Amino acid sequence: LWIPLVAGHFIGDFMLQTDEIVSRKGELRIAALHASVVATVSWALTGHWGSVWWMIPLLLSTHAAVDLTKIRLDGLLDRRDGEPGDYLDRNGKLILFLTDQAFHLLVLLGVVLLVDASPALQATVAGTGAWVGTFGPGFLELLVLVVGWILATSASGYTLALALSRFESELSERQKDGLRWGGYWIGITERSLIYLFILLGEPAGIGFLAAAKSVFRIGELKETEDRKLAEYILIGTLMSFATAMLVGIGTRQALLLLP
Repeated sequence: LWIPLVAGHFIGDFMLQTDEIVSRKGELRIAALHASVVATVSWALTGHWGSVWWMIPLLLSTHAAVDLTKIRLDGLLDRRDGEPGDYLDRNGKLILFLTDQAFHLLVLLGVVLLVDASPALQATVAGTGAWVGTFGPGFLELLVLVVGWILATSASGYTLALALSRFESELSERQKDGLRWGGYWIGITERSLIYLFILLGEPAGIGFLAAAKSVFRIGELKETEDRKLAEYILIGTLMSFATAMLVGIGTRQALLLLP
């Protein structure tokens, strides 16, 4: 039960959440719409469609409550009277995002524990479920791989963007010049490849990827001769590589734990 619920959360929260939903999630109906998508995907992935209908209103209400609380705290953070560049100014958004995700996962853990503690609820998830019954244990392995990929790409990309925002503010507009979504897709692609290399047991491929990226970046750094930009690129690259490698290693270990 834990794997489908976690997969449903990450698919709904990162793959099925548009920029418009993110910008308007402070509106109750938009927050409810997003939460209903997450709840429905999680319910669908369990494979116990007729017996676990109770999960949809439970997950919808808890997900929306956590999101709206995070948005309220986000607003308070923006309106606070602290000094520019202080700890909360540099780290507040990142802390809120990580806390938000932690609470979502704690809610899912609570649902699993609630089912384990209640014989009546255990009866609703008895058996393997339609997906595992049809495709076997490979379905759970697929969900683990999908969750790992989302963590390595979209989720880590958003986290890294928040972590690097403190440095981006020091760059000039000229230094930020480039394709609008260029950096985003470069990051998604490089972390996807690293994730794949780790899963395939071919970490040497990461060295070739790092070499290829450095070749393209050297010309840019020589032209600008800007230490801040060089350090920004280096920090972002190291954080991106490390995150994808850790997620890849964690996913391999998670696959070994499956029955």
